[in-house]
Amino acid sequence: MDIIESKTWIEWLITIAKFAFCFVPVLYILLLIPMERRGAGFMQDRQGPNRSYIKIPYFGKIRLLGYVQNMCDGTKLFFKEMFAPAGVNKVLYYVAPAIPFAIVFLSPCVIPWFGPMVFEWGGQMIRIPGSIIDSDVGVLLLFGFSSLSAFGAVLAGWASKSKYSFLGALRTSSMTISYEVCLGLSMMGILLLAGSFNLTDIVSWQEHHVWGIVAQPVAFFCFLIASIAETGRAPFDVAEGEPELVAGYHTEYGAMQFGLFYMGEYSHICINSFLIATLFLGGYSVPFITTETMQAHMGGSLAVLCGVLAFLALAFLHMIHRYSKKLAATNLTNRFEILREYKLYNIVAWTAVVVLVILAFFAWFFYNPQSMVIGGVAVGSLSTALGTALIHLLVLVVKSVFFCWVWIWVRWTLPRFRYDHVMSLGWKIILNIALINLVVTAVIAKLVGGN
Repeated sequence: MDIIESKTWIEWLITIAKFAFCFVPVLYILLLIPMERRGAGFMQDRQGPNRSYIKIPYFGKIRLLGYVQNMCDGTKLFFKEMFAPAGVNKVLYYVAPAIPFAIVFLSPCVIPWFGPMVFEWGGQMIRIPGSIIDSDVGVLLLFGFSSLSAFGAVLAGWASKSKYSFLGALRTSSMTISYEVCLGLSMMGILLLAGSFNLTDIVSWQEHHVWGIVAQPVAFFCFLIASIAETGRAPFDVAEGEPELVAGYHTEYGAMQFGLFYMGEYSHICINSFLIATLFLGGYSVPFITTETMQAHMGGSLAVLCGVLAFLALAFLHMIHRYSKKLAATNLTNRFEILREYKLYNIVAWTAVVVLVILAFFAWFFYNPQSMVIGGVAVGSLSTALGTALIHLLVLVVKSVFFCWVWIWVRWTLPRFRYDHVMSLGWKIILNIALINLVVTAVIAKLVGGN
């Protein structure tokens, strides 16, 4: 069988297009900020952001469920004046906020966004990996990239020439060292079972055996707790604890420099969510369906995908209907404005439902791609490979968004830990549990493997 590597224009085109995944964490920032605010409002039994709006003829004031408020806040940060306090190290002071944000564009390179694309082109078989860098040490590369973001906080705390910032930087460095050890030991169990550091191989093992959360439940919870701690989110945000450190390492920052720190934090949440989904939730694999089965019934698979998306649109319509009934029964002075706004949401959602149902119908009855045999192996067409990649990508996004919500859920549920409690949890509890889990996994793998 002929397998060609980087020789055809179509392969170059797809490879270059994959670099767009470097911007996925940036797009997640636009999702996580409104999710954070709406989630906080939900858990605190309040509405959340709902003041800013844009006017559209007939529909009136459109708030986009609070998203316009976030756009206004981002615009304010972007145009706000930046200045450096007297006495700071100006070079490091200005460089430090850019480090966490720059790492955002490196970390997605080793994540497998979809399964390897194998398709026929010009009578030959082409294989394109689902990650930008298909490395045999992908996990180590990802950990190396993510650990570099701590340098931004450390340099910011030192360059600010403030005792509060410096103490926050020290706490950040100590927490990064502590919980990265826990992260590494927690994931070693699933690496041992999969027998590879390549993230694509790890997902493939889960697809044909069992998800990592089932094979390694203890490691999953250790990894999740350590990931939350490494991102510096509550209840582990002792590096920016307001009661004792004013604001921690970014005390002396404002405007977009302050925004870069928080964009880096949200991007780190995104990367960790993708990593957890990849290591413990099967990554891009669809539950109970192998990639081979999906490709053999690609028309039905795309129809089911459109059906799921149509169901989500109907669920959104049901939510708007409930909100409308509840709002109509109140005495709010702006209830008629909000009801006019909901009309726009109804039109958009119903349009999406109709389009998705039509696409599902045509995919189910008219799309039956044929495969050809190359070297005794059935290889699908380019359209089949693209359809499979689309489904894989959406499945991975759904899993990652779920874990992003876990981050928000934990933040607005638990109070901040004390600094010594945070360090004790890492070194005395999680580290020991991860070590015991690794030893037990190694023994069981040896006994079951028989070699």
